[in-house]
Amino acid sequence: MSKYGASTSLPNPVPEFEKISDYLYAHGKRKPDAEALVWNERRIDYQSFSSAVETLSRALIAYGVERGDRIGFLGAPRPEFLIVMMAVVDIGAIWMGLHPRYQLEEFRHVVEQAAPKLIFAFEEIENRIYSPELESLKKEFEFIEEIVILNSVLKRDCSMSHRGVGISFDQFLGFANNCDWDRLVSARELVEADDPAVIIFTSGTTGKPKGAMNSHFGLVYCAHIELSRWPDSDMRVLQNMPINHIANIGMMSSCTLVAGGCLVFQDRFEPGDLLRIIEQEKITFWLQSPVQFHMVAAHPDFNNTDLSSLKYIIWGGGPMPRHLVEKLIKLDANLATAYGMTELTCYVTYSDADTTAETMANIIGRPEPRYNLRLITDEDKEAGVGQSGEIQARGRWLMKGYFNQPEETLKAYTADGWFKTGDVAELCEDGNWKLVGRLKEMYKSGGYNIYPREIEIAIEQHPAVALTAVLGISHDLYDEVGYAFVEPVSGQQVTDLELSDWCKKRLANYKVPKKFEIVESLPRLPIGKIDKQLLKKNLEKYEVG
Repeated sequence: MSKYGASTSLPNPVPEFEKISDYLYAHGKRKPDAEALVWNERRIDYQSFSSAVETLSRALIAYGVERGDRIGFLGAPRPEFLIVMMAVVDIGAIWMGLHPRYQLEEFRHVVEQAAPKLIFAFEEIENRIYSPELESLKKEFEFIEEIVILNSVLKRDCSMSHRGVGISFDQFLGFANNCDWDRLVSARELVEADDPAVIIFTSGTTGKPKGAMNSHFGLVYCAHIELSRWPDSDMRVLQNMPINHIANIGMMSSCTLVAGGCLVFQDRFEPGDLLRIIEQEKITFWLQSPVQFHMVAAHPDFNNTDLSSLKYIIWGGGPMPRHLVEKLIKLDANLATAYGMTELTCYVTYSDADTTAETMANIIGRPEPRYNLRLITDEDKEAGVGQSGEIQARGRWLMKGYFNQPEETLKAYTADGWFKTGDVAELCEDGNWKLVGRLKEMYKSGGYNIYPREIEIAIEQHPAVALTAVLGISHDLYDEVGYAFVEPVSGQQVTDLELSDWCKKRLANYKVPKKFEIVESLPRLPIGKIDKQLLKKNLEKYEVG
């Protein structure tokens, strides 16, 4: 039994460390030739991985990065993301991811909140050039000292340094020559287990993202418990989750690093390509959202691809249709569902290995006993069988709070220290929990948390829009999507196509409502607020296919 309360069942376990990057160095010595990171033809072993991280750590120190400084990264899931992240946390700085789908306003908000000293960025991802956004951020925020440009995804000769924004990654690595071993050791010794390692932006009731600070201890502790639930001595993980998502940082990357496994990257989700990767790379660990599983299972190559290497098929973030569960069961892998969120750092509930397809489609598993969890009813009592309550958690492994937002942090906890998830679950007779709703207005679309107010603000910036109300409605693929009621300014007209295009320029695509309904007047409560309950009642049987 480990000091983290987990027996990993892995052969030749490495010593236990409190800092996530220490596992990388341990594996670099213990199994230097073992594959650690794979992307297309690139194969990076643990020795090369740890060497690259150490060089970048020294460059960061020589540049002037200190414990607690924030470092941003804009990119897709590729080896560079984890190399930069490990180097940042290695010396006690805090890593933060920037989603490539963000628009300028979204970049501006998270950057202003976290105030990163440096931003590492790919200049081009999926034919989108980021130089205008990066240049705007650099000019607007004085705390951004430098932008470090990694090679273009398409490998074109369009270096940002030639455009007057930032320096190349190779140039930055040159700083490493000015940092000796003693300075690196001294920086590492200052890092404590409860220090924040990463900031992952999630959204609050206002719809504006908040930066949850996840600690070294939380990432390591949760990884050990996950490995005890899903042991895999030859772990090969398909990694295609966004770099600013806890499923990537916590459930997949940290878990794989602790185990000394291999991360196989897919930088852009595409079902046919995913199936090819599983077959060719002998993937053992496949974690996706229900929407992604649906798309892969519907691909014509699904029944013709050798998926026999899979040991675990895992989903979180929403229910899985029974027919899809039954289809995945035929792959002869261990199926599992789990529940977690950014502020929890990890999965905190797990389904049993012998759970039937019918049960699996409706639950989020049982509470993991090594976490302190409870369901609290509206009467502030623990929920009994058949009752629903808010999922609450307490423990050292939780986030350390929202960065630079003490009031929001205080509101997220009860007076006696329980974190309030805002999610409501029902206690089933067999001890499983069933997710039944959310206290906040948040809805989930394709595994992403969507907050209506953020979308409403964007729509209401349109000059022809007076008011809007966004609700989540059922969708046969994405679980839920946005439905926007829009009240135009008196005497003006606006179309649904115009509003959709407006939103696409201001919001990530998964936040754009699928349906816009123009109404003469939105219903109001006596106090003047929009009566969303009345709107919701009118939409209860409406579903977008």
